[in-house]
Amino acid sequence: MASDAGERPTLVLLDADTVAGWRRTRPSLSQLRRATGDLIAQHPGVKVAVVADPAIKWALDDAEQDAFEEAIVDRSVVCAPAGTNDGTDGWVQAIVDRARRNGEKVVIVTDRAVRGVPVARLGHADGGFSFDLAGAREVEARAAPQWRRRRR
Repeated sequence: MASDAGERPTLVLLDADTVAGWRRTRPSLSQLRRATGDLIAQHPGVKVAVVADPAIKWALDDAEQDAFEEAIVDRSVVCAPAGTNDGTDGWVQAIVDRARRNGEKVVIVTDRAVRGVPVARLGHADGGFSFDLAGAREVEARAAPQWRRRRR
């Protein structure tokens, strides 16, 4: 997915919650950093942006919470601002829309569907993380279940 002549540059959005918590009971900032490094090594021609819901900080171990704040300050992780229209999902969609206006192709690594954005599979092989950007496919979002109150 490197940017060859005539090919649009690719922006890969990494959902911090998904990657940090992949196959773990609790998310890990060190896992997120390893996976980000593996992605850059495997696909050096892409731009990578790690996007997060700010609530992930409180799910991390206490020892990693200060490091998460530092990652925000040095912009290696970007969090959805408070009061964002349509929450984190709306914020991610706004990032996608802007990247496309700038002529970039967008792929996301996440565990949920983002309207019109191909989702790349995250895997683990040979002691590292693997990212199938070429096989990224759009995932149809499922409607939220409609709950009705029962009459008593």
